[in-house]
Amino acid sequence: MGERSGKILLGLVLLIVGALLLLDLIGIDIGDILGILIPAAIMVYGAKRVISAHSGNRFWGIFVFLFGLLMLIGKLELLFSSLVAVAIIYFGLRLLRRRSTSDSEMPGFAERQWAKSILKEDALDRWERERERKL
Repeated sequence: MGERSGKILLGLVLLIVGALLLLDLIGIDIGDILGILIPAAIMVYGAKRVISAHSGNRFWGIFVFLFGLLMLIGKLELLFSSLVAVAIIYFGLRLLRRRSTSDSEMPGFAERQWAKSILKEDALDRWERERERKL
């Protein structure tokens, strides 16, 4: 029965769209009507999914319903523009945070000299090496 109702819904949508296109050809402005009908149809579809018993359908139903609602109130463009702006800012910040590892991790001259003086071989190191040779 679900497949048949889907075909009926698609048929009705096609009839409505065709009729609206014909009215537009006659000279009746249908853009405003379509701007309300399409988001309303999306909202009805989302509400139908929310009412169904499956929890997975509820999540997508809420998502589709909110998508239709945003289209209806004309804020969908603002939402996508905001998401694009946030993504651009995020990637810009990531690029600024990256540092060249060779520049930031390379010790200075004084630090290298200090490390050389500390790491010089001392008498204890020589004694350990000699002892290992004897064994």
